[in-house]
Amino acid sequence: MAQPELTYNGYTGSIEVSVEDDCLHGRIRFIDDLVTYEGGSVSEIRAAFQDAVDRYLAHCQRVGKSANKPYSGTFNVRIGPELHSKAAKVAHLKKIKLNEFVKQAIRAAIDMEGVVTHHHQHDINVNLQSPDESWEKLVASASGEAVWEKTNAH
Repeated sequence: MAQPELTYNGYTGSIEVSVEDDCLHGRIRFIDDLVTYEGGSVSEIRAAFQDAVDRYLAHCQRVGKSANKPYSGTFNVRIGPELHSKAAKVAHLKKIKLNEFVKQAIRAAIDMEGVVTHHHQHDINVNLQSPDESWEKLVASASGEAVWEKTNAH
C-alpha cells in the first residue's frame, strides 16, 4: 500500500502517525529545505500542510530566496565515463540527443515497474497403461518440454 500524500500548489507532503504524541505530522517532500507541519486529524494535517506551503513560499519571497520547486524537470546524474560514452554512442546511432535517450530509458524503466520478472514452473506427471500392460509416463513442464518414458513396473 502506498504511503498517503498531500498535494497543494505543486508540492507534495507526507503524512506520518505519531502514536506517542497522538498526532499526525509530515514534511514537504522533494525540496532541499526542511518544512514540517502537524495536526490532530486528517482535515487538520491537510490545512497545516497547505499553510506550511504558503508560509514557505512567503518566507522565500520575503528573504529574496528562490523557493525550491519540486520536479523542475532538470537533474544531474553521475554515471561514470564508460556508461556515459556508451549512452552517447547509442543515442547517436538512434539519431537522437543524449538527453532524449536518457529520458526514454527512464520512461522504459518506469513502465517496466510491476512487471513480473520471476519464472514460475509446474511439472506435470501423467502415467498411462497401454493394452499390453506396460506403463508410459509423460513428464511435461510449463516450458513446453515433454518426454515419454516407457516402464514395465507397476
